Amino acid sequence: MIAAKAAPTGVLLPYNRLTFDCAEQCQMPTITRLPVLPLRRLRAEPNQLILHFRGGRLVRKGAGMAYWFSPLSAAIAMLPIEDCQSTFVLNEHTADFQSIKVQSTISYRIVDAEKAASRFNFSLSIDHGAWLEQPLDRLASVLAQRALPVVRKLVSAQSLESVLQHGSEQVREAVVQAFTRDAELAAMGLQLVNLVIDQIVPSAELEKALGTPMREAVQARADEAQFQRRAQAVEKERTIKENELATELELERRQMQLIQKRGENALLQAQQEAASLQAQVEAEIARALMQTEAESQRSLIHARAEAASQKILAEQQAEAMQHHHDIWARTPATAMTGMAMSELASKLT
Repeated sequence: MIAAKAAPTGVLLPYNRLTFDCAEQCQMPTITRLPVLPLRRLRAEPNQLILHFRGGRLVRKGAGMAYWFSPLSAAIAMLPIEDCQSTFVLNEHTADFQSIKVQSTISYRIVDAEKAASRFNFSLSIDHGAWLEQPLDRLASVLAQRALPVVRKLVSAQSLESVLQHGSEQVREAVVQAFTRDAELAAMGLQLVNLVIDQIVPSAELEKALGTPMREAVQARADEAQFQRRAQAVEKERTIKENELATELELERRQMQLIQKRGENALLQAQQEAASLQAQVEAEIARALMQTEAESQRSLIHARAEAASQKILAEQQAEAMQHHHDIWARTPATAMTGMAMSELASKLT
């Protein structure tokens, strides 16, 4: 396939500058000469169709030919029989008077070499084998000119928004149908292979203006997403703080419960110790009372015994004295005198 020179991505080409460059993209037949004899030798590739004329008549026709010929009477044309491709740009206005550019890539094929050679100059230089003109550039220009009215009619009837949204497929269908019905293309020996609408774009200023709401919307969504992330971060931080506070409150509550429990335990222990001490004191008091009571009982018993003993002794003494008195009463007076004297004598000695 003979292709047009690739255009940079996103770069729109003006209508009068087609991207096809035959000198770079199309390989030409090879013509060699003999040093002495006035003869030339032509060798063509399988995708190159040769038309050899002599005296105004076609004498040779075929692809991939190799032969000797005389340059004095020869007129040779070379037509590519592979698919050719060209890119062009159409500058148009929509129904709302907005400028747009329609960039398209068209693929076509030469199906009737003689008709094409009669409409475009595919003649070769006998000396070096190159085209005398640039027939494929002219051919691509003709195709662009024939597509121009179709594109203009379709685009000018629609608003900019409609063209940007649905124009690519509509333009392609309209141009393909127009080329299919175009008898002039058949008269040129051409056949449409494919048409691709590369892009439909407004002018740079309008494109920037149209992109502003989208950029603002994207920026707004980005800001909203950033705000949401910040809000989520704040919410997470708040949740963490609440969890920490709840944990601290729970720890404080448990600490209070622990202190209260310890106080209750201490109070219970103190009460138990007090009760134990009270019981011990009461036991000591009871023991002291019992000892005191026992001492009192012993003292009372002793006193009673002493009193009883004194009473018995007194009774015995009284009885003895009574007995002594009785004895003295029954003793004669002389005996008593003698006894008294005897006792006195004993005391004197």
